[in-house]
Amino acid sequence: MTTADAQPALPTTSATADSRPMPDARLTTGAPATGGAPATGGARRGRRALGTAGYAATQTVLLGLLFMVYRFGRHIVDGHQTEALSHGAAVWQMERSLYLPDEAAVQRLALHSHHVTILINEFYYAVHFPAAVALLVWVFAWHRSAWPRARNVIIIATGMALAIHILYPLAPPRLLPMTMTALIDTGAIFGPSPYAQGDGFANEYAAMPSLHIGWAIIEAWVVVTALRSRWRYLAIAQPVATTAVVVATANHYWVDGIVGALLVLLAVQVTRLAPQARIVAVMRLMVTRRSDTCGSQQPS
Repeated sequence: MTTADAQPALPTTSATADSRPMPDARLTTGAPATGGAPATGGARRGRRALGTAGYAATQTVLLGLLFMVYRFGRHIVDGHQTEALSHGAAVWQMERSLYLPDEAAVQRLALHSHHVTILINEFYYAVHFPAAVALLVWVFAWHRSAWPRARNVIIIATGMALAIHILYPLAPPRLLPMTMTALIDTGAIFGPSPYAQGDGFANEYAAMPSLHIGWAIIEAWVVVTALRSRWRYLAIAQPVATTAVVVATANHYWVDGIVGALLVLLAVQVTRLAPQARIVAVMRLMVTRRSDTCGSQQPS
């Protein structure tokens, strides 16, 4: 008998038994076959909604703190009326030396119609802050990818504006002698005026720069960059109309708008990816050099 003949024959039924599919535990226990998927999907949606709500809350708190700091900071220049009026006269004379258009000429155009005068006062009083809030809600809800940069541009531009408000208090042209400017305070005469409410928020001596114009430019920039429709360029009408309104109501000089636009341009450039990458690279290089210096000073 050979070695091959001595080996016992393997059972022929084991392979067949092992190859049979195992019964589904969900079928044998009575659990629904698709019961796990809805629960997993629902939990995922719940976590996503909770994360969105938490992120929205943190962003609201952040912008609320910015608003409070801005509100408090503007009133640091309270009590500097004489200085602010002196700066106003200097800005007025500078504009004349630069041959900028006369603000009084723009105001005279509006004063031809009582209804137009009321309309521009309403625009100055009621559009500025609600338009900024509406933009933030719109970007956060429907264009989330544009949110971080839009938020950062507003924070940076507003922060720089606040610094200028503190360092250079400036009275608006409507508070300068009419014999100098030939301008009137349309809000005080025809109404409404944000400075007649006595709520302690508005500071009349923080004209430089104009955040009415600055924020309007940001709003137009966000709409133009976030949308792809050819109609998006209509948003440019917002800063154009705002500039005409703040000048016609004698609340700002041309220079206030120019400085506000330059601050927005600077904030937009700072928040670009390339400058951010360079800043991060420089910071990392500084940290690395500092670490190498500290390491070389340690005793061996």
